[in-house]
Amino acid sequence: MDKQDGVAASVVREVSKPKSRWQYWRALGRGDALVNLGIALLLIFAVVTVLVLFLNTSWLDLPITKEIQELNFAPTNWLWQAVSAPGYTPWNYIGSVLIVIIVALFKRYAEAAFLLLASLAAGASGAVKLLVHRGRPDASIVIVVGHPGGYSFPSGHVTEYTLFFGFCFYLIFTLMNRGILRTALLSICAIMIVLVGPSRIWLGAHWASDVLGGYALGFGLLLLLISAYRWWTKKIVSKPSTKDSAGTVEQP
Repeated sequence: MDKQDGVAASVVREVSKPKSRWQYWRALGRGDALVNLGIALLLIFAVVTVLVLFLNTSWLDLPITKEIQELNFAPTNWLWQAVSAPGYTPWNYIGSVLIVIIVALFKRYAEAAFLLLASLAAGASGAVKLLVHRGRPDASIVIVVGHPGGYSFPSGHVTEYTLFFGFCFYLIFTLMNRGILRTALLSICAIMIVLVGPSRIWLGAHWASDVLGGYALGFGLLLLLISAYRWWTKKIVSKPSTKDSAGTVEQP
């Protein structure tokens, strides 16, 4: 009987073992789908960056800007400005810190740390802006609301919202119980991510290609961040202590 069990176990090991190095890497890729998709989005961001650097993207930017800026009536005008407002300095820093503190007060220290990391990672857009040196939309070509400063590509608002509100969405979706509050918070996070792109174009602060780059960079970094958080909670936070693994010490 023991011999049969040994043969069966050997067969199972042979069947489950990848037949080639290619199958091994393919299986590994399936296990790291978030990482793979995140890297793919960052590659798309790299392609968009190259296009912005070396080609004239006005064929894409101008028609989209004109269409969005034609949405000109009071309710949406207020909405576009309200969506972008939390992303301006110093409100973006104040809002992020407050949310991190609130999460920490619930003793979710790992989640608070990763939220802070999401906020800091959004600074990657600023580094790319210094590299690309793309100017903001010209008021002689499109409508420009206010006086946005700095460079244009990629959109810092879009990158920051996608990373921070995206990670908030993930935490709320995975950690909170179903209910009205959970639904409301998920809706707010999703609305901020979806509308910030059109908002930046409507305000004349960014071209459509800036927004596209911001979404690709933001979602790419977000997926890598979620993957890192899942690894951390699985390997570190959920790791049993030495005392637990050793069992209960017998009392004399």
